[in-house]
Amino acid sequence: MMDSSLISGIDWVRFWEDSYDARSRIMRRDYEIDDWSDRAEDYSESRRTNQYEFGESVYAALDLHGVVSPHSRVLEVGSGPGTFVIPFARRVDHMTAVEPAEGMIRMIHRNAAEAEVKNYSIIPKIWQDVNSTEFRGQYDLTITSTVIWMFRDIMAQICRMEEVTRGYCCVVGGVSTGQTFEAELWQKIMGNIPSPQYPEYPLIYNLLYMHGRVPQVRIIDYTSKRTPENMFRMYRVFYSIYTEITPEVEETIREALYRDSGEGPCVRKYRSAVVWWDPAVRRRELKGIA
Repeated sequence: MMDSSLISGIDWVRFWEDSYDARSRIMRRDYEIDDWSDRAEDYSESRRTNQYEFGESVYAALDLHGVVSPHSRVLEVGSGPGTFVIPFARRVDHMTAVEPAEGMIRMIHRNAAEAEVKNYSIIPKIWQDVNSTEFRGQYDLTITSTVIWMFRDIMAQICRMEEVTRGYCCVVGGVSTGQTFEAELWQKIMGNIPSPQYPEYPLIYNLLYMHGRVPQVRIIDYTSKRTPENMFRMYRVFYSIYTEITPEVEETIREALYRDSGEGPCVRKYRSAVVWWDPAVRRRELKGIA
């Protein structure tokens, strides 16, 4: 557990909100559900790398510490193409995916059929539109990754995640690996405009800790592999949020990808923090009975 004296003097919620607001100021338009549908194919390719290595590694970390079991009912907030649905559903009682993008939903169905997974259901909404009181205490684990940075009201959404679980909550957040490709490409396209920050870990840990939770953490490493064309589509959607996609911008992206990977697959090494906690521990402490 982190020494509270090291983090108690910082308003971590304000830090999170400031990062969110700084991104918003440089965006030419908001993220739309269609953006995620447009990315569904390439995102699925990424998450399927090494037989769902990312999702498998997250499951293994949670299983090792008794967070999940064959009897678990799991809810995933922002499921994408089945990042956790596929590897988790193979081992738990049931998976519920909260996913609004039609393209991503199609990929969940396709990937589940290929994996012969049937014990899942989909709530086709953004998490903020889900009535959490209808699902109060129905799940043994509520988990999210990737979309957490989209919640400006971070603690409100975490509380809603806690409301639907009778067991644990988990946030999987990115950890910097020091790769320079993204920063260099941003500078080539956007010049001196500060690049958007997506602070996940350790910021999410600090937020939880300073709000009375007792988070546990395990670090995982995994690989993403995509074709150059899929990477190009991914970057094209991403940069359309921040600038006009001109032929010059497209050429800059293609040249950068070619210099990085040639005509072969684009391989990236990533690191994430699996952060989980038991909301009941906090509730007992607040009642003075822990």
